[in-house]
Amino acid sequence: MNIIRRAAAYILLVSVYGFTWLVAVLADMIPRRSWKPTGRIIVTGTFFNPNWYLAHITPLANSVKEVILVIDEPQLPMEKVRFICPPKWLAKIISRAAAKAIWVIIAGIRYQPDLYMGYNLVAGGCTALVASSIFGRPSCYQMTGGQLVLSTVGVETFEFEKAGKIQHVISEAVGRLAISVIKLFDLIVVRGNKGKAFLAGYGISDNVVIITGSVRAAVQPAQSDQTIDIVYVGRLVPIKQVEQFITIVKEVSRAMPSVKAAIIGDGPLMAEMKAFANKLRIMNNIEFLGKRKDVEEIISRSKIFILTSKSEGLSIALAEAMAAGVVPVVADVGELRDLVVDSMNGYLIEPNNIDGYVGKAMSLLQDRALWEKCSQRAIKSAVSYCDIEVVSRKWQRYIQDVVSRTSGHLVQEVLN
Repeated sequence: MNIIRRAAAYILLVSVYGFTWLVAVLADMIPRRSWKPTGRIIVTGTFFNPNWYLAHITPLANSVKEVILVIDEPQLPMEKVRFICPPKWLAKIISRAAAKAIWVIIAGIRYQPDLYMGYNLVAGGCTALVASSIFGRPSCYQMTGGQLVLSTVGVETFEFEKAGKIQHVISEAVGRLAISVIKLFDLIVVRGNKGKAFLAGYGISDNVVIITGSVRAAVQPAQSDQTIDIVYVGRLVPIKQVEQFITIVKEVSRAMPSVKAAIIGDGPLMAEMKAFANKLRIMNNIEFLGKRKDVEEIISRSKIFILTSKSEGLSIALAEAMAAGVVPVVADVGELRDLVVDSMNGYLIEPNNIDGYVGKAMSLLQDRALWEKCSQRAIKSAVSYCDIEVVSRKWQRYIQDVVSRTSGHLVQEVLN
């Protein structure tokens, strides 16, 4: 990223945060009027794949009368979910984020929701806060991807370890502005204890709750079905460090030449990752499957789930894999340790420690009894922590609480 693009990114973020903060602060000066709850909520954000959408929206739909989902394009039909999508021509002219922001306002006028919710601070969270301020309704910010992604530009577009002193100073200043915006939300949802502690460090704690994405309990596959030794599920972007996954497969293949691995997902680094695997001469060991609709079926045929990310929230792909009995060997980042207990239901690896990943993967592949023990524990952990019924009850509780506090009405019957 050149200097001009970095400067443009900073200016854009300052403008978005500054405008959002100003609108919310001015609106807060006007007493919020009571209203009769409708049982609807508006949710906006970007959903990268069908599984991510199902994991997050299903428990929300179970918790309210209707979810109005303002997104780029419709997803799989779901009971009690209405899709509101801005026209593509508008998105091309003013950007996808701006188009969705306008449609959130239009949907707010038409459907009069009880709550506005946004995924990620830019742009879903800021859109939700502005809309809620305009209409006098509560707002909810879903902090996904871990606290590193709360950075000023985002780790996918800005490499902080390569930044100069001036860039760090600017980043910290914009970061403080972002925190000022976050403090204005009525409800903040994080994925785990690290995210909660991160916000507590800035004095944000009273309205912060932990709610994960959801998974459905799965039946552990039969041994004969497990044809994939190592699997990765996710976008092919810099923050995921997929090149490390490929390197791990290469190292494992030195001792186990027939090892089979699969990469599920797509992204801007697909061609580069294929070229890297070809350079390491392991294209016979790795399948690049791209975006798939049968992710659950592929996961059910896998033994080990490896994740080498720089930053994570609580990975839905990880939870789904564990629920299917796939044993995790993952980086000790973000909220992953909330679900993975080292040496009990999987392994936590020091970030960037290739030998650590290789050693634990080899142990599991060469010791069936060890794998089976970890697999059974992984299933129990994922179901008890992320089962759809558990997550749905949490959402119902917290949505009812925030709407009751701000509307002046008890909403137990309205939302169901």
